Amino acid sequence: MDFVTEFAKEILINDISDENVKKQIVYEIENGFHNDLMIIDTDNLWIKKEEIKQLQKEFNNKSIIGNKRVYIINNADKLNIYSSNSILKFLEEPENNIIAILITENKYNLLDTIISRCVNINLNGNVNLNKEKKLTKEKIASYIFNNEKEQKEFIEKEETDFLIETVFQFVNCYENNKQETILYLNKVWHKKVSSRAEMLIAFEILIMFYRELLNIYLNKGIEIFNEYQDEIKTMCNKNTIIEINKKITIIIEMKNKIKYNMNSKLLMDQLILKLGD
Repeated sequence: MDFVTEFAKEILINDISDENVKKQIVYEIENGFHNDLMIIDTDNLWIKKEEIKQLQKEFNNKSIIGNKRVYIINNADKLNIYSSNSILKFLEEPENNIIAILITENKYNLLDTIISRCVNINLNGNVNLNKEKKLTKEKIASYIFNNEKEQKEFIEKEETDFLIETVFQFVNCYENNKQETILYLNKVWHKKVSSRAEMLIAFEILIMFYRELLNIYLNKGIEIFNEYQDEIKTMCNKNTIIEINKKITIIIEMKNKIKYNMNSKLLMDQLILKLGD
């Protein structure tokens, strides 16, 4: 979000020659009241259609100072079907000099029609410079969290190492026992991952772990879990690339159900059954 806000700032001052006006725009953006920049973000489960309608209403007016207007939708994967269709119309018939920026951790949670109308830029590939010098939890923090404060809190928590090890133990248990893992869930998962916040982070780590198997197949090398490389290579030998992709898709699908406060024990049972067809 910090990166995107700076990017929007450069867009809005780029065509302006008056330095005083530029400073005024920068000041307004940094203090959250610039009329030509609108940010939609929410702590709720979904971004509502009404929020998109309000955005469209605001942007019917002409730019007050510059030539361009920018709107940012953070966590765009929170667009429900109604707000998605509403923003789609706005993307299909844009006014001149209106730039939309949608931020998401997983673009595949967006409508295909929205993805096809946007330029896709992957920032995750540039997050971790000198990866080999970083601890596993530092790498994970860089991928999951958008700002330094949340990253630092995650890294410094005593429970973080325990959570990472729990995810690994679950994957190891499943890859060796398949659907029988249901019998061991209380020991390998339920007693260790309790809150909704922990579940969301654990599922993110789970996705990353299976992506490491893809990295082996694609000869990219391990990016995050270097200390588990022997186990990852063994797991890779047990899976085809199609199976790995399918597992990642299923985990993402089940992760989204956490947002609905689905019972965690039922969710994990469903996850194992889906992974094993």
